[in-house]
Amino acid sequence: MAFVQQLLFSPSLSDSDRQGALDRIHADPGIPNPVCTTSSFWLKNPHPTLSKAQSKSLPEQAEIVVIGSGITAASVAHTLLVNKNPEDFSSIAKKVVILEARDFCSGATGRNGGHVLETADDYMELEETFGPDTAKSIMKFRLSHLQTILGVADKLGIAESSQARKVQFLSVYFEEETWAAAKERLKRFKDAMPEDSKDWVIHEKPLPKNFKLESATGVISGPAAALWPYRFVTGVFDSLTQQFPNTLSIETNTPVTGITKLSSSTEAANLSFTVETPRGAIKCRHVIHCTNGHVGHLVPQLKGCIYPVRGQMSAQNPGEAFPAYGQKHSWLMNYDTGFDYLTQLPQNDGLGLSNGEMMLGGGFAQGRKSGIADLGIPTDDELSLDCNIHLRGALPAIFGNQNWGKIHPDPVKAMWTGTMGFSADGLPWVGKLPFSDTSSSKDEDKEGLTKGAQWISAGYSGDGMVQAWLCGQALGTMILQNDTEIKAEGILDWFPEQMRVTEQRISKSMLPRHLTLAPNKL
Repeated sequence: MAFVQQLLFSPSLSDSDRQGALDRIHADPGIPNPVCTTSSFWLKNPHPTLSKAQSKSLPEQAEIVVIGSGITAASVAHTLLVNKNPEDFSSIAKKVVILEARDFCSGATGRNGGHVLETADDYMELEETFGPDTAKSIMKFRLSHLQTILGVADKLGIAESSQARKVQFLSVYFEEETWAAAKERLKRFKDAMPEDSKDWVIHEKPLPKNFKLESATGVISGPAAALWPYRFVTGVFDSLTQQFPNTLSIETNTPVTGITKLSSSTEAANLSFTVETPRGAIKCRHVIHCTNGHVGHLVPQLKGCIYPVRGQMSAQNPGEAFPAYGQKHSWLMNYDTGFDYLTQLPQNDGLGLSNGEMMLGGGFAQGRKSGIADLGIPTDDELSLDCNIHLRGALPAIFGNQNWGKIHPDPVKAMWTGTMGFSADGLPWVGKLPFSDTSSSKDEDKEGLTKGAQWISAGYSGDGMVQAWLCGQALGTMILQNDTEIKAEGILDWFPEQMRVTEQRISKSMLPRHLTLAPNKL
């Protein structure tokens, strides 16, 4: 997150470029375009039943409507359906309806890097911002995603199909100055959290030969995971549709165009909202926003708190001499400015999905105007020429000709972009939207139930795979608590309270609209 603020308020940035970025950040991000989009390698084999899933007619009522079909939606739906007593659902036929503007899981999750990677680089900044106790809580939350996601894949029997695997990350540095700073950040993390950081190791020159990184100055290694994100999410939803065929409805190519509160005189069956789509309207009790970079379209109060940033990914054939490291390593390449991220897919995986492809993303800082041109961009229909040039040439340069070998005649198999949701204060936004609650003490006393609300989990700042699943799980638990079905004290003690949505946080965190306010706001 810090690099975005540094970029926005860099003295070298022209006033017009800075103001243009702020204008885009506060603009309506709109609805994802189902036609104009780049082709993600992850989506090359669409799920046969989920990709374009759609009922013959849209359900007229639902207890809960979830907008979005990525990893956050998967976690929320899994939490609600697995933990909610079926007898406690209302009499409404469809209890949970997933609404997706395009094909299933075609947004950020279907376009990301496939990493489950927390380098602990943020610990120092978190400690300085929130204090040591909160910094430790946030780090534990992020780090726990490694075992949580691998555990979900194992439990649901989708580890093989989603290629979920534990690897060792290699965070690579090429400059002495950035390497020295990285070692200091790691020392702070290790001093504060010795048990959690015991597997983090500093590698000085001469580096292990099997790293194939002769041009690097130093490397930090640690535990991580990698997977095929689209197949992980479709695996979760496939399991849910089989387990809850009469409870869960998935409606793709059904964008939400508006949400309105039902008046008290027209409420029925404890319903609170009308969700409007081109296929019709659904009356529901709760609305859950899992739309990340697009959240400002339906929740305009959060424009400037959560905003879109365009990122670029590629799938590339390795050089002929490069080893099959897909089951062993993932990489983070740290430059003087910016970074790239890399996984390698398993070779001859047995399912015909992959053959050692290098999944390289990044090049943001090498993009147009040093990346400022991608801030506030909510579309994934174009490639950045500058990022394209960088990503196409990075791997042979990083690993060296002797380790890379002869370049494949068709080195780049796919290049695409995706929309990330960045948070103005660097933390995800999770919880009930404070301006959406329809309950009153009179309603609760009379009916024994709170009314509905709108909820959100979004704003992962490019680190969704180490934040989204447990944010979704926390949100699902909050909704169950709201509906008085879970009473246990301390059930969310593991969730960092700083990630909750509050009116105070919205006011404090929102980026300025105009250039003249910037120095006083940040």
